[in-house]
Amino acid sequence: MKIAIVGAGGLGASFGAMLYLNGVDVTLIEIDRRRVDAITANGLDILLPDGSEKNCKIRITDDPASVGVVDLVQISVKGYHTEVAARNAQPMVGPETYVLSVQNGLGNLRQIEKSIPKEQILGGVTALSAMPLGLDKVKFNGGIGGVRFGRFDGQVDTKLDEIAQTMSAAGLETHIIDGDIRVPIWRKLLANAGNCVAAMSGFTGNQLLACAETGKLTAMLANETAEVAKSEGLNFAELEDAGTYVLTKCLPGVKDNKISMLQDVEAGR
Repeated sequence: MKIAIVGAGGLGASFGAMLYLNGVDVTLIEIDRRRVDAITANGLDILLPDGSEKNCKIRITDDPASVGVVDLVQISVKGYHTEVAARNAQPMVGPETYVLSVQNGLGNLRQIEKSIPKEQILGGVTALSAMPLGLDKVKFNGGIGGVRFGRFDGQVDTKLDEIAQTMSAAGLETHIIDGDIRVPIWRKLLANAGNCVAAMSGFTGNQLLACAETGKLTAMLANETAEVAKSEGLNFAELEDAGTYVLTKCLPGVKDNKISMLQDVEAGR
């Protein structure tokens, strides 16, 4: 299987490294020339959850056309770059290529659909986390729940099975969604209710929970998100007491790590 990952930030680079370490033909696509040059020269160092470190001589380029058609394109950029990333990925997309997004937030799939046929788009979520430690180094934190994705129509084919098996074999536990892909996407949005609070306060997950004011604000945002989800016709268990769900089931998993939105603020993005 041939895979291209668009965006070599923390999560994109970590996914690429994990696949590379399991022998998958994978290429990173990155517009930041400094990162391209650093990884080309030094390889990509990944710090794994068990504390070990590996160096990956993974291919990276800023030219998608040089890669050719692949089996899977994974979009791993920030939401505000999704439309351009999907458009630039078109040279790698053939009639049997799937384009996967496990990005945070809403609207990414609609942006991808501007350039890619809807039947070739996979939407989903991931509970895995990572953070960059430099231009050519990432820390992969892992996480419980892995990756979940599916098609808009809920159908499952042999290629989806192959993608899931390839990712799982590389240590990226993957499951196929055979129902409404909006449910896990909205559930993840709910889980991220504390992101903007972390970005404003500079707090880690544990610090958000330890502070009564930030905990209360996070719960309020979660409850408001749940009301919007209900207005969109969604109905799943976590919507009923969203604030408690986020404070007891989601934020504790962040621990002393910095949420990605806070990382962006600190990086001036």
